[in-house]
Amino acid sequence: MLVIISDLHFTDGTTSNKGEGERDITNVNHKAFRRFLEKVSEIVKHRRAIQKVSFVYNGDIFDPLRSSDWFDASSEECPWQEPYNDSKMLAKCRAILDKIISHPNNAEALAWLSGQHPEFAEVWQNDAQIDRIYIPGNHDRVVNMDDAMRRKIYEVLLKKTGKKKFKNFILDDDHKTLVMHGHEADPFNCEFDRNGNFRYKEQPIGDSMTTMLFTAIGHKAQKLSIPVAAKRRLRDIEHVRPHLMAISYLQDILKDFPQPRIKNQISKMIQGIVDQFQDLDYYKAWIKKHDQWNIRLDEADKLQTALRAVKLFGTHVPVGLLEKISSFISDTTSSEFAVKQLKGLIGQSVRFCVLGHTHEPKHVPLFVDEDGNEKHYLNSGTFRLNLGRTFDLESFLRFQRMSFVIIYGPNEFNPRIEEPVYELWSGLRMFT
Repeated sequence: MLVIISDLHFTDGTTSNKGEGERDITNVNHKAFRRFLEKVSEIVKHRRAIQKVSFVYNGDIFDPLRSSDWFDASSEECPWQEPYNDSKMLAKCRAILDKIISHPNNAEALAWLSGQHPEFAEVWQNDAQIDRIYIPGNHDRVVNMDDAMRRKIYEVLLKKTGKKKFKNFILDDDHKTLVMHGHEADPFNCEFDRNGNFRYKEQPIGDSMTTMLFTAIGHKAQKLSIPVAAKRRLRDIEHVRPHLMAISYLQDILKDFPQPRIKNQISKMIQGIVDQFQDLDYYKAWIKKHDQWNIRLDEADKLQTALRAVKLFGTHVPVGLLEKISSFISDTTSSEFAVKQLKGLIGQSVRFCVLGHTHEPKHVPLFVDEDGNEKHYLNSGTFRLNLGRTFDLESFLRFQRMSFVIIYGPNEFNPRIEEPVYELWSGLRMFT
């Protein structure tokens, strides 16, 4: 049985909002993973034929990009600055990863996920063998570039010793399943060569957007003389999906804090952040590389449109333009990517393509092949806080989600069923 989760986005806590007693309420509460393991153990116990469970941690488990430490870093340490030094950048990432792992809540969570928690045996009430697999995503992409960081991940997440590079996908013949993080379907968060091959080592524009735009907003907002409630909401901007809807989210905040003094401070801060981002040599080089001479909007056009809108209108971007910007990221992109994988050579014997990345648990029946085999796309979603846009497009509401995908191998779901069977488990509750 495969159990697939993704997008936990453990951070070092420097960008987190705090609850009672200064409790970090941005990182996923470690108690969630006890509940998760209890549920999986119950399923395994009920399906008696299951002898092995492979937990697949499908990318963006760690998030070194969301750290205020980047704003005190030298230009040599930041991959989106010039001059840029590879060894110094990796050293900076190592230091942030160590802080992520040693964060009290994350240390507890990782102990559950790795099976090293002292109460693990109380929860795992079955005899199934356990294996653990890690696939890097776009936010923890840098982990795969460094021996020391890989050793750490093997130790704290997989309960193993090693430094071998992690694979960017798994293809499991027994379960007829392809698992990838899914940022490969997102041109803002994955780079490609001229033949369309994935360039995992090459930094995508999404890295610098995460830190220098969205994390910067929450970081710099703490220094403004605005209400604490406004600062907290600005810090939560990282939970908005897709990212280009952040402009609409900012407008929602200003609607609730309409005082000119507050609006002016926030607007000035946002425009300053956009100016600094557009001044980055990395941004200019990325635009030059991705700007194509054609009628259709390319990714460079989309990003430029969004940033120009903010510079021109501040936080008062017209509704019509907001809708255009929001539509730049299509809900069908991941489904189309899954179809391409399952129709290619790699997917001829595969039934299920499981992705993460979007933070939205999802199931899409794709097609039936010429042999009558069903092909499905499933998304493992996230365990994190979500900020969802309301149906009337007027507000954003907060809720917590916990979701995971299960793929049963032959005869595991039912002794009479010899083909793999999928399940998508997703629960949510009002954020309190």
